[in-house]
Amino acid sequence: MVGCYKTQEYSIGVAGRTLRLLGPELPHALHAAPRMRRRFEAEGYKPYWAEPWPTAVMLAEHVIRHVAPAPAPVLELGAGLGIAGISLALAGHRVVVTDYDEDALAFVRASAALNNVELADVRLLDWRDPPAETFATIVASDVLYEKQNHEPIAVLIAACLNPGGGAFVSDLNRRAADDFPDALRTANLTCREYAARAKAIAAFDATDERMLNGRVFGIFKKPSQPGRAGR
Repeated sequence: MVGCYKTQEYSIGVAGRTLRLLGPELPHALHAAPRMRRRFEAEGYKPYWAEPWPTAVMLAEHVIRHVAPAPAPVLELGAGLGIAGISLALAGHRVVVTDYDEDALAFVRASAALNNVELADVRLLDWRDPPAETFATIVASDVLYEKQNHEPIAVLIAACLNPGGGAFVSDLNRRAADDFPDALRTANLTCREYAARAKAIAAFDATDERMLNGRVFGIFKKPSQPGRAGR
């Protein structure tokens, strides 16, 4: 059990390592739970965190290939079950893992312990309320499925990314994400797209051998831009 949830364990290959990941036993059932229905009615919230998304694998493998571990922590937005953040920690990065839902963070803590990794921090974060500190690297996976999220994510990255730093956001080639570069340009950020692939993630003892195509948005802040001092 993690909190009030019965769990299932996933075994996920990421950058040559096998990640053990815990998630709710019946993730789709969460959408019908009375507490989640009330949150949806009040704020449009859906518990997307409860499923393991292959785009998190795409993100982790891209960052592991292109960003060397450093003493300064990486900020992860919308961590969900923690695939990307825990994988980066296994690869030597210090990671501040954040999500909008405390239930998601409980699973991140449990899976980090299961993999014997220490995270720099695990905390609640609303994208509309950026943290005070800045980071050289910011990462997020599958957070662009609703266009209403594009502007607050771009604004947060612009506020929290060190000049000269890089942010990486992965997506499963969703049509809604095609307009994300517009929000980045409005926030005075530059963007490149990189093709990415990852294997589908099957629940329980099922098998799914599909390879899924996606992309990683590489987002950069010009060194000349003013930014807040990090803590």
